[in-house]
Amino acid sequence: MSSPAPSLPLRWHLVRLVAGTLLPVVVFAAIVVFQLARLERRGAERRVLRSARSLATAFEREMSGSIRTLQALAESEHLDHGELEAFHTEGGRVSRTQPSWKQVMLLSTDGRILLNTNHPWGAPLPSLAEQESFARVLETLQPTVGGMTEGRGKQRALAFPIRVPVMRDGELRYVLTAVVTPDSLTDIVANPSNESEEWTRTLVDPRGRVVARTRAPARFVGQPSTPSFHESTRASLEGVYADVSMDGAPVYVAFSRTQPSDWTAAVVSPRRLLDAPVADSMLAVGGLGLALLLASTGGALLFSRRIERSIIQASDAAAALAQGNPPHMEPSGVRELTQLGEALERSGQLLRERERERDANLAAAETARAEAVEATKAKDVFLAMLGHELRNPLAPIVTSMEVLRRRGLAQTPEHEVISRQLQHVVRLVDDLLDMARLARGQLSLHREPLELSSVITRAVEAAAPLIERRRHVLETDVSTSSLPVLGDADRLTQVVANLLTNAAKYTPPGGHLRLQAGEHDGGIGLVVEDDGQGLARELIPRLFEPFIQGPRTLDRSEGGLGLGLALVRSLVEEHGGRVEAHSDGPGHGSRFTVWLPRHTQAEAPRPQEERQAPVPSGAAEVSGKRVRVLVVDDNVDAAEALAELLDMSGYEVAVAHDCPQALHQADTFRPEVALLDIGLPEVDGYGVAERIRERLGGASPVFAALTGFSQDGDRARSQAAGFRHHFVKPIDIEELISFVESLSPARDGAA
Repeated sequence: MSSPAPSLPLRWHLVRLVAGTLLPVVVFAAIVVFQLARLERRGAERRVLRSARSLATAFEREMSGSIRTLQALAESEHLDHGELEAFHTEGGRVSRTQPSWKQVMLLSTDGRILLNTNHPWGAPLPSLAEQESFARVLETLQPTVGGMTEGRGKQRALAFPIRVPVMRDGELRYVLTAVVTPDSLTDIVANPSNESEEWTRTLVDPRGRVVARTRAPARFVGQPSTPSFHESTRASLEGVYADVSMDGAPVYVAFSRTQPSDWTAAVVSPRRLLDAPVADSMLAVGGLGLALLLASTGGALLFSRRIERSIIQASDAAAALAQGNPPHMEPSGVRELTQLGEALERSGQLLRERERERDANLAAAETARAEAVEATKAKDVFLAMLGHELRNPLAPIVTSMEVLRRRGLAQTPEHEVISRQLQHVVRLVDDLLDMARLARGQLSLHREPLELSSVITRAVEAAAPLIERRRHVLETDVSTSSLPVLGDADRLTQVVANLLTNAAKYTPPGGHLRLQAGEHDGGIGLVVEDDGQGLARELIPRLFEPFIQGPRTLDRSEGGLGLGLALVRSLVEEHGGRVEAHSDGPGHGSRFTVWLPRHTQAEAPRPQEERQAPVPSGAAEVSGKRVRVLVVDDNVDAAEALAELLDMSGYEVAVAHDCPQALHQADTFRPEVALLDIGLPEVDGYGVAERIRERLGGASPVFAALTGFSQDGDRARSQAAGFRHHFVKPIDIEELISFVESLSPARDGAA
């Protein structure tokens, strides 16, 4: 065991500290005479380099303002509808508000100028003068600032373009360009300070042409920079180097390249200003450093005694606090030691207060727990009502879209967009309610032996529209047998479809997706891979939590609530499995692996033919007589749309919106099937069904619930009330027709 270091009084430690701190200063004072000239010149270099950075920043800020204005103009509704003449007027109006803009042009993706605000609409337009920045926009789909070039007009004026892409539905439709003259940069290059080191300020475009200059602009603007300047500024983003100016003077050049425009901002200073010797005026620094060392050492000896006394008092106060006694210190001349004494006194008070707060917090925690239980119950009620209120307006919209489709009026791309977005909203509602059920442990699974390949087939069909719309290539490697699991086919289909949809969303168009399934770790493994945007390492541990998503664009084009992967994990764990995510980082794709236990007695999957196919309109007729269906819904739009769709399918339909109307129709219309909305005003659907049974007895129709409530408890209640089927809004018309037709052999009037 090593011996402890010798103990010294505090005053000697302070003397050693002062001496050790100031000795390097004394040494520095001895050599500063030989170094100060170089250091002063470096300081001047830093100043002119900061000035070059400031010039670059000012230029980029000016360009950013023009880009933002162009981007706002690119959102014009006239471009949405191809109204170029109206956009010509709008572009001219915006151009007049920008003093630096010479004109605004709109270009097609093949480089044709479609309009120019300096030319009347319809007038012949010259060809594109500057091609490089246009090509960059096509390649990167990002705003860019081009180099200076001569115009195609008669004056051959010098100017440079600012270009932004005009995107619609994820595709480049136009390139919007503002043409800026070099004169507009005069105020930017003007020197705002009185720094004597600055001589000339210059802006140079990416091709090395001088665009703005404070000295002799008429002589040099538009001329190429010197080869040495172009070579040095292209080698790095910023720096200072010695050169010869365009007019032959020896100078230092401080430059900074702008980002992302890639222009060069330069500040040129004569060499004589930066190399002037200043060493002689600083010889006194060495003597001052020595005097400071002696004075500081003496001061440390004088004040150390007072500090020692205060530290001893602080030690005694800390010992008293440890024994549970009130600590006390006399005020000290050292502020930190005074604060230490006050802190020790406050610590004693806080210890006593914490004991009281602990007891109060325990009582508050118990109260908060009870409130949380009540809040959870209220949330459950809210989610049930939310699902009902969201499904009610969706029902007539979805049904009306089906009516339009059957009439042949829904073949336009706009109708397809509406149909896809409606399906997306319905999925969001289902995901939100599924997460609520999982959180409450109320999601029931209908497990049965099945082949995982059948689940994968259904999931691929569900995700196919999105995959095709984004032009992805999907590779599958799945055995059609020997993948037995015990599970809920619908929920496992939801798991695989969510993984495929997630991969399709976060993979740029034209990507590659791969789906594999086979034996893995004594069970069955399913892997979904993509070459998309990948995952950040810090996001992966939280990826399967509700409402957690990766970075999104401002327009949130991928959509979703962040529930898909949370549902995947919950449903997989409910089946006794696990799910994992892996990615090599952003831009390197991602891989999701699902493991499920193998079931040795799994039976073959149900054939696809078991799914009910759409019933032709003529199938609704039995022996020449159309089936009578009564639709009862207080939502007039939903009822009328569903009735029209049933009529188009070959049924005879009557509509009612409340209990009295429903009873009247039951007496006069004598329906064979009754679709009742559970949430009717005054008398609900259960009450309506009961009253119809009382009136018609054995001639009562077959009842089916039509409602926005979709929880398991709602289905159980409708079944207990004698309803043969429980349809959740928005209703699947094929499922409804299949249900009605399944009653045909036994349709004898009994409910």
